[in-house]
Amino acid sequence: MYRVVTTYRNGSARPVVEYGPWHATLPAAEHWAQVLREHGYATRVESQAGQVREDAGGNNDLAAALASMA
Repeated sequence: MYRVVTTYRNGSARPVVEYGPWHATLPAAEHWAQVLREHGYATRVESQAGQVREDAGGNNDLAAALASMA
């Protein structure tokens, strides 16, 4: 089982961390992580055993800018 963990800022001092639903396969979780990255979120994929992959896309500045606009 795998899930996508999304991190963004909403104007507060601390980042917001949201844990997505569990997916049965790694490709499904990676698909949703990529969809969220395309919208500017920093993501990582976790399995029930721990972290699988961190976002290396460099969208953290974009994520911060989008969050501050909301």
